[in-house]
Amino acid sequence: MPDFSFSSDEVEDVAGKKPWTRQRDFSAEIRPGEMADTALVYARAAGEADGAGELARHATEVAADAGTLDGAPLVDEDGRIDATARGLQGNGQDMDRVVGYVVRAMNEAITAEEEVTNLILGDGGLEEARSRHISAAVNEWEGWQGALRTAVESPLPPSLTRGRIDTVQVTYRGTTLDVPPTHRSALETVYQLPDSLAAGIRRRHLDDCADSARATDADITDAVTAYRGRLADYGAELGDLGYDLSDGPLGLFTSEDQAVWAADRLAEELREEPPDHEALRRWTETLESIRLGVHGDPPGSTRPLTDAELAYLDAFYGRLDADALVALGRLAGEGEDADPPTGGHAAAQRVANGLTMMLDWRVGGHDPEREPGAIPEALRPFVLDHEDSILFDPSLPVGFDDELRRFNDFGDLMGTATVPPGDEFGRVLAEAAVDLGQRTNVQYLLGVVDGVPNTVSSDLLHVASLNTGLSADLLNDDTFRSGLLGITWQDSEGAADLITSGTTIPPGLDHHDNAAGAYVEAAYHLFTDAPDRSAEILGTANDHPADHTALQTSLSDLAVRYMDQLSKPESPESAFAAGASPGDVTDPDLLGNDYRYSFDLSHDDRMKLFTLLGGTEKDVNEQFNAGVAAWQETTAYNAFVRDGTSGRGQDDAFAAIGRVEGTLHRAELDRDIPTAASARNQSSLVAGIAAAGTIIKDATPPLPGKIGVVVATYGLGTGIRYLMPDTSPSLDWQAENEAFRNGDTIPRRLIAEAAVHADHRGLGDATLTDPTDDNLNETDMLRSVERIEHEYDSYRDAMRDAYRGEVYSRRTP
Repeated sequence: MPDFSFSSDEVEDVAGKKPWTRQRDFSAEIRPGEMADTALVYARAAGEADGAGELARHATEVAADAGTLDGAPLVDEDGRIDATARGLQGNGQDMDRVVGYVVRAMNEAITAEEEVTNLILGDGGLEEARSRHISAAVNEWEGWQGALRTAVESPLPPSLTRGRIDTVQVTYRGTTLDVPPTHRSALETVYQLPDSLAAGIRRRHLDDCADSARATDADITDAVTAYRGRLADYGAELGDLGYDLSDGPLGLFTSEDQAVWAADRLAEELREEPPDHEALRRWTETLESIRLGVHGDPPGSTRPLTDAELAYLDAFYGRLDADALVALGRLAGEGEDADPPTGGHAAAQRVANGLTMMLDWRVGGHDPEREPGAIPEALRPFVLDHEDSILFDPSLPVGFDDELRRFNDFGDLMGTATVPPGDEFGRVLAEAAVDLGQRTNVQYLLGVVDGVPNTVSSDLLHVASLNTGLSADLLNDDTFRSGLLGITWQDSEGAADLITSGTTIPPGLDHHDNAAGAYVEAAYHLFTDAPDRSAEILGTANDHPADHTALQTSLSDLAVRYMDQLSKPESPESAFAAGASPGDVTDPDLLGNDYRYSFDLSHDDRMKLFTLLGGTEKDVNEQFNAGVAAWQETTAYNAFVRDGTSGRGQDDAFAAIGRVEGTLHRAELDRDIPTAASARNQSSLVAGIAAAGTIIKDATPPLPGKIGVVVATYGLGTGIRYLMPDTSPSLDWQAENEAFRNGDTIPRRLIAEAAVHADHRGLGDATLTDPTDDNLNETDMLRSVERIEHEYDSYRDAMRDAYRGEVYSRRTP
């Protein structure tokens, strides 16, 4: 008899569906046989864990005997986990709720696995159907064989007297087949059904079985979809309670199939108008839980991604396409102001953070540099293959604006990230940002009046800036730095973020550490290169629409932070200096601190830098001048404290104050800024005094020697402008207030303020005129200052000499 059997694999091939495979995979995902053991572990862990966030982690550490808890079975007669009082109990109401949801999730998994398994192996299941179809094929063949025997045994025609040798007609179930003899001898004639008939019978019943497989596969889809939906609901509830889904029981929440399903649901929801924000949150809940598990909240020490978590991320992002990322980016602003963010912003942030984790090998993700396919296909059009976009078509095609909007939407998505990218992925983002910034300016070069602003570049630079070490490395890259400074930005926030990030030594990193040098060197390169890009930075290079307020602010803040170095005597040429080891000091006792990493600026480079800073927008310039005033007062305060502690002269500190003041004045003179329009006016004086007072208010002299009261490691921190009181006079350089620009009145007033704060030689009770008095004039101010200057006249003279040396220095070309 021919072989009429067919395997489940053959049926799946014909059906184009894989119900048997899906059942096996689903059972392997759920592992129902281990659920009771897992429930027991959770029962014990729940009573000992400190909170919901620790429950899953603590459960993995609990050694358990499977099957019972205190003699009570954990599985009821229906095979479900018992969550009654004798079952799983927590250590509080929230913990009980957490445990309840965990139990329900495990029971849902058991139920779903049973349902799917029964569709294949149960009574009336697909496996039974396969046997029926095979049996039906055998029965049909045997029916044909009987029909053949009947035909052969029928009476012979009168013409045949010596045995049958003719072709017989075989009829079965309404079908007739001519069967010729296959063998003839003197004794017998043999008839045999053709092989094609057997093949046809087998194929027909195989096709029928494939139909059954397709129907069963649809039923499996319904069962699994319902299960995954309920699991996602429980995940959302558990996430709200602080439970770490990434360490959940048996990986229920982080399976690859769950990831594919969640990605499909997210993409499906994003096609709705409008999408349901609650659904967006539900489909991204596991991404957020992975982030919390890896980085903590608030961020703290990191742990690496588990293999299951990385597999989840790979499956999730491998399923999404570029359209889904763009659609989510369009929603990124919705719910941004909530605390914590909600709606579209929360979903976008989770997706962006998942990407930065997945593409950072330092936390167990991929290395885009060594793994060419690591970056998902959905991202490639925006950050790797962006030059294939019509944005780079030199003809500026009709679709340019729409394409740029898509890129901007992608940028809005990535701009929500809070998890720093790895060095490799961060560099990809930053370099794409500069490429796009340079390219999109072409619309204005070609005369487009109302071009679409480029915001994607700013967003990508912001993400890169979350990695401070990478930011420093990028700024130390001559090509990248040149590109960054030479672009007309329609949104310069990202460029500003990168500059601040890459030049600020992170908290906790000692400024003598090897890793600190890159930040100082980056600042040095910006100080020497930015003035050569003054036209672009100040927005005067062309008629392109620009918003450089943030960029200018970052450079002015940077100068205030590094004012100790900028205030040094001029050098024949500019140079960065680094000690070979942490004990090597290149700038000893610079205003009370030893620096391993430092730099010198030539006279011309310093003048060009201050000229650039003096040309910034008026609010930025006012903030800069207020920051300088705060630095001057704080520097004087530190010097008075050191003087009282060490008994050693501090002329260099006061000379530094005068040098900076004189350079500011000289830059204004070179730019033909009249005294009446000077930015160094009463409002900057008031703001500087207020900011300095905030910085030093908790310092009580005498302090130990070699100390500087600082906000950051190098000079005053970026946050100095946030220390300015809201009640200060209007920051307008055309204010009606007296413009204290004549000579060195401002630094003299600031030094006097510092002497009072430091109680230098008993001056703590001295009074000075109120700088917020709108009627105050320069004569009144100087009179109150002169009453106490006799206690530090040599320091005043050191300041004035340095000031005059700069004011009367040669003019810049």
